[in-house]
Amino acid sequence: MENLNQSILFWIFRISPLISFPFYLLAILMIFKNKSKLVMTVKKQYLKQIGINFIFVLLVSDIVCPVLEPPIPGYYMTGLLATFQMNVALPLVLMTHVVLLVALSILQLVKHQLTTLSDLRFTKKFDLPVKIILKMYQLCYLLMLIVALSILPSLTIHFDLDSFRQSSFEYYNKTPIVLCDDMFIADHRSWKIYTPYICSLIFGVVCSVTGVTSVITCLLMILESRKIVSRETLIMQRNFTGILIYQALVYIIFIILPVGVISTLFYADIHIQNNGLPFLLMICSQGAINNLMHIIPGIWKRFHQKPKPPPTTYGVCAMWSTTPSVVVT
Repeated sequence: MENLNQSILFWIFRISPLISFPFYLLAILMIFKNKSKLVMTVKKQYLKQIGINFIFVLLVSDIVCPVLEPPIPGYYMTGLLATFQMNVALPLVLMTHVVLLVALSILQLVKHQLTTLSDLRFTKKFDLPVKIILKMYQLCYLLMLIVALSILPSLTIHFDLDSFRQSSFEYYNKTPIVLCDDMFIADHRSWKIYTPYICSLIFGVVCSVTGVTSVITCLLMILESRKIVSRETLIMQRNFTGILIYQALVYIIFIILPVGVISTLFYADIHIQNNGLPFLLMICSQGAINNLMHIIPGIWKRFHQKPKPPPTTYGVCAMWSTTPSVVVT
C-alpha cells in the first residue's frame, strides 16, 4: 500500500470522478440546450446513460478501488468498502451488474434507432433483417440476465477462502497480500468462477454482433431512403447513427478490452504492470470520453451558429399613414 500511495497513477485513479465530473456536467447542459427532434426523443435515455456511467466511475474508483497483484488471480480493495467487514466477492458482483447496465443503455439506443428507421416503412426489403435483429436483442437481454445471475454464486467463495488462501500463500512464494482480509482470490477451476466467465464471453460476442449488425442495417436503410426522405431528416439520422458507432467503439476499447485482459488473470499468467492501474483508468475514462459526443457538437454549434437577421421595422412603418387625417366634428 505504501508503493500505491507514492504512485501518481493511483491518485489519478482515485480522483477520476472529480476529474471527469465537468465532462458529465457539460454533457448534461448540452443535452438540455439541444432542441433537435432526435435528441428530444432520446433525452431520457441519454441522461440515464450519463447517470449510469458516473455511478460506475464512483463504484470502481472510490467505493471499491480494486488493485491487482499479478500473477495472483484476484484483487484487494482499497476503497470505502475496505473499511467494512464484508464479503470480498460483493464488489465483483456489483461491478459486473453495473457493467451490464452500461451495456444495456447502449443497446437501448441502438435498438431505438433501428426501430425508428424500420417504422418509416419506405421499403419492405429490411423487414426480415430487422425482425431477426430484434430477436437477437431479446437474446442479449436473456444473456444479460444469465450473466447477472451466474455471478451470484461467487458470493459463497468467501466461506471457502481460508483453506484456499493458505495454499495460495505457499504457491505464490509466501506473498503476504494473499492473507489480507480484503483480498479476493479464487480457484479458477471452480464452477463459480468459470461459469460467469464463459457466460460473460458469450454475452460479449452476441452483444457485439447484435450492435454491429444493427448499425450496418441502419446505415443501409439510411442509404436506401436518401431519395425519399428530406435532406434534413437524412442528415439527422446519419449523425445519430455515427454517434452510435462512436459509443460502441468507446465501449469496446475502454471497457470490454481492459475487462477482458483483467479477467484472463484467472486463466493465464499475463504480465500487468502498475497493479493494473492503466486498465482501471481506461475503464473509468469511458464515461468522460463517451460524453464528448454531446460536448463537441454542442460547442461547435455554439461558435458556428449563423447570426440571426435583425428584426425588420417594415411592418411597423406600414401602419402609419402618409395622408392627412380627417377630423369629423
